[in-house]
Amino acid sequence: MKTKNPFLLSVILIISLTFSANAINPKTSEQSGTGSKANCQSSDFPSFVFNESNIFPKDRSLHHPEDGKSLADGRIIVGDEEFGLRIIEKDGKSRPFGKFKEAGWTHNPPKFSAGPNGMFLESDARHLLLADVYTGKIYRVDTKSEETKMIYDHLFGVNSLIRDGKGTIWFTQSAKNAEERGVEEMWSAVNQPVESGAVFYLAGSGNEVKSPAVEAAGNIYFANGIAIDKTEKYLYVAETMMNRVLRWEINASQSALAKRETYQYVITPDNLAFDKDDNLWIASPAGNRVYAVDRRCRSLHTVFSAASDSSAGIRDEWIRRSHLGKPLVELLTPDLWQPLPGALTGMFWSRDYKTFYVTGLGNAILKF
Repeated sequence: MKTKNPFLLSVILIISLTFSANAINPKTSEQSGTGSKANCQSSDFPSFVFNESNIFPKDRSLHHPEDGKSLADGRIIVGDEEFGLRIIEKDGKSRPFGKFKEAGWTHNPPKFSAGPNGMFLESDARHLLLADVYTGKIYRVDTKSEETKMIYDHLFGVNSLIRDGKGTIWFTQSAKNAEERGVEEMWSAVNQPVESGAVFYLAGSGNEVKSPAVEAAGNIYFANGIAIDKTEKYLYVAETMMNRVLRWEINASQSALAKRETYQYVITPDNLAFDKDDNLWIASPAGNRVYAVDRRCRSLHTVFSAASDSSAGIRDEWIRRSHLGKPLVELLTPDLWQPLPGALTGMFWSRDYKTFYVTGLGNAILKF
């Protein structure tokens, strides 16, 4: 079938692939055995279901916890639009974290909004990176001293980021949203999808990076979550407005990407993360779900669900409008993410992988 609308094509493919929880993609170089369902570990994946008791903290005192990371002592850090980051104690008490004001952090809506988005805890388990999706700034925080430094200022907003073993930072640009109109231009790229998303990298180490960032891949319809596997052989990016997760091979010697492919189809993929077994987990705002992809045969499994009649109806309307190329932003209402405290955006684990957290754009996260 021929179509001049690649977004429409992706939606058609989703209908045939995504909503089959055990769909197998036979085109993989990482299969074990024959790649049949029998070789997948579906029985090993957990199954979390929303319950009010999982809301954390109970006082719902968070502000835009889009992403989060766990520290070795059991405390967790999440994004906070007013202060940059917020640390949450085991008992749920929280406070602003990091010296962001000194580093130039400003949040004064509606005149100027900060957008704490993707976070990455470096391999030393001490330094944390934070991206601002509205301003394009990347911050690095020492989690012991709370010293904070803005280490890079991108021309457009930075959505999500990671740092590889060499110290190279890879990040996604969702849209060409300059700081002056960061909020409006970013959401415009959601409302009417355009291929202005891209993947960039910054060579360097510590607080020092080689500016400007180098574009490694472009023509992406809202590049969102980013992840790298344990071997650092593959880079994964959520292409939200095409409802798919892309994968590239990494040329380590040149910090280059090659052999782009579609790794999995999922409605509105957002943040990405690997579990302890190197399976890719995918947050889906429009689906109100978190999915996991079996690394051996690419079967898709629902690992978290917050089903409701209202969210199911909005999801169906999202798909219908996607078919017709109609505006989508007006569908981003509480009816979409009910019964969650906010739109679902990501997930992370405690350092020992015994506790699982779901993040979002509301006033609390979920703790299992």
